[in-house]
Amino acid sequence: MLKKIIILFLLVFFGSIYSIIHAQFTLQYSAETNIITGNGEFTPFYLMNNRGGVISFTPNNGYLRAGVSKKIDNDKRFSYGFGIDLIGSYNNDATIYLQQLYGEIKYRCLGLMIGSKEQYSLMRDRELSSGSMVWSGNSRPIPQVSVGIPHFVNFPGTNGWMQIKGEISYGIFVDDAYQKEHKGEGKPYSKHVLYHRKYLILKFEKEKPFYGSIGIDMAAQFGGTIYDNPNFKTSITKFPSGIKSFFKVFVPLSGGNDSPLIDQVNVTGNHLGSYLLEIGYRKKNWHAKLYHERYFDDHSGMIFKNKWDGLWGIEYRTIKKKPITGAVFEIMNSKDQSGPFLFDKIEELPLKTSGADFYYGHMAYNGWTHRGHTMGTPFIASPGYNTDGFLGFKSSRSLAFHAGIDGYIFSELSYKILAGHQQGWGTGYLPFTHITHEFSALAEINYRPEKIKGWTFRLSGAFDKGSLFGDNWGIQIGIRKEGLLFSTKK
Repeated sequence: MLKKIIILFLLVFFGSIYSIIHAQFTLQYSAETNIITGNGEFTPFYLMNNRGGVISFTPNNGYLRAGVSKKIDNDKRFSYGFGIDLIGSYNNDATIYLQQLYGEIKYRCLGLMIGSKEQYSLMRDRELSSGSMVWSGNSRPIPQVSVGIPHFVNFPGTNGWMQIKGEISYGIFVDDAYQKEHKGEGKPYSKHVLYHRKYLILKFEKEKPFYGSIGIDMAAQFGGTIYDNPNFKTSITKFPSGIKSFFKVFVPLSGGNDSPLIDQVNVTGNHLGSYLLEIGYRKKNWHAKLYHERYFDDHSGMIFKNKWDGLWGIEYRTIKKKPITGAVFEIMNSKDQSGPFLFDKIEELPLKTSGADFYYGHMAYNGWTHRGHTMGTPFIASPGYNTDGFLGFKSSRSLAFHAGIDGYIFSELSYKILAGHQQGWGTGYLPFTHITHEFSALAEINYRPEKIKGWTFRLSGAFDKGSLFGDNWGIQIGIRKEGLLFSTKK
């Protein structure tokens, strides 16, 4: 049903765009090729993660990519945009596919987006951060309908010292075929699972060097059909996907009599989220900030029973071309998970213990993953690393340290260095017998010649060393061309 709604909206939307093309139209294009060669069981961590799910887990891969897009003009009262992005890949789970296909429109501060569009962390540095806990841009985008205030606007009555943005989205996971193809014999999988996300952020800043932001980012998966899950008595378990379920996952509320018992006892769907906090200092050409994402996977995490779990970081960024233009250091902790035990009180023992939150995982769904990639932080290892065909999470209890730095060697040549170390304890339900370790690093240079505009030549090298993903190394060579395809004006 949701697929039909999205297709209908896209047809209507692009039809309306066509009618105003003659007024003003600026079309941009991009094309790139990327090749990774190396050795090991997997593509190195930093070459693959936070790349929109485009890079394969399997080493020695590559792709050709081309797209066109029109960007929204946020300075105008009314504006529209759209994009299409096609990828042909080698040694990946799909040979040719649409990475992006979307249309969007804005009027004043309100925006509407329909389709599949790459999105990244709400408040983190896209180049250097390890990514947000709820959505990092680590996986392929989810086709969805999103409405709200996508960019900060002044909050009424505050004289500009407080700004607000927020959106509500509903969509559908499109990895049904992927799951059926990659699952192991007898392993659980799902079809037609729905997606929901909502966030709200307040920013405090007005002509002063200090600023701050607070917010909340929540998401869920619900509906669909679950197959071969040993936690259910039947091999096929259906979850309601009607309008009532859309409302119950938004609030959220418990499922009705037509829902499986897990949704009746708890709430509809698999929920997760983060409280967002940052404090910064801004000057004309640079800023620095401290930030924290307080992650939660259920009610116990929302009331801070999971101690220090979440993402902690510090960031520096300047707009000038200097030897150091940006630097990030982060700690991602998911060890506590509100304690080791979960026990619902019964008549014989009227004591309830909240714990064993199982971050990103779920008793019914495979968890917070799309086409094998974690949708949040990649430091909670993606199911694509599993070699036994299990599509869920095996290492959600993790502690990771991550650092990144970038800058310019000279005006045409930039560099980026990333390094991280992570430990894995498995899950609260199935802990590892030995703590796993992994050190990963990447060095990258980008050459953008000033005499031939729009060209980027990239060379990267990366490696992993440890017991979580094994020992891997790889070299990446990439070429990208982007520019203006054509423009018409009134």
